[in-house]
Amino acid sequence: MNTVWTDGVLRFSYMDSTEVELVATMLAKPSVCAHVFFGPNTIEETRAFFLPLVEPMQESLQRDERPQCHVFTVREAATGDFVGECAVIPVMFGSGNFTIGYQLDEPFWRRGYGTRACEFVVWFGFTVLKAHRLSGDTLGSNAGSCRIMERCGFRREGVQRQYYFARGELHDNVLYGLLREESRPALARLSSAIVEIEGEPSVPT
Repeated sequence: MNTVWTDGVLRFSYMDSTEVELVATMLAKPSVCAHVFFGPNTIEETRAFFLPLVEPMQESLQRDERPQCHVFTVREAATGDFVGECAVIPVMFGSGNFTIGYQLDEPFWRRGYGTRACEFVVWFGFTVLKAHRLSGDTLGSNAGSCRIMERCGFRREGVQRQYYFARGELHDNVLYGLLREESRPALARLSSAIVEIEGEPSVPT
């Protein structure tokens, strides 16, 4: 089963449990967590969230089975430097509906990497997982994430007012959705841009 993909600029691979430490260091930064509903996290908090996702995922991959949750490490293709993480997680009782997410470390902001990470999870969700819908959300203050999802074809579907309490303040939660039929123009382009790392087998469908 394939576990690594690239768009030529970024490299996306299923996260290993040892890489959770890199995510923990990233999510301990106040700047990285300024516009999300959690954090800054302690190392222990990040481990407690990610390890229950990553460890069963790796066990499934070792059995050559597709995991239920898909959490990816994002690295620069040229340097191998850790950029962040992204994920495609199934929605409970929502067959074919997945929630997408992405976080990037501050040194890699404003390079278009957020858009590339979002494009990858859109491609993966619809092409590999055969989703009929992808869902995303972001704090109302996170204008950058709103722009990224809208650039990737997501439609703004509503606002949950004063939904989260984080860092002493109440925050609106903005809801986005993308349907399979709406993604076809983007998928036509991404299918030629995103490739499996040479030598890795394909993911069975």
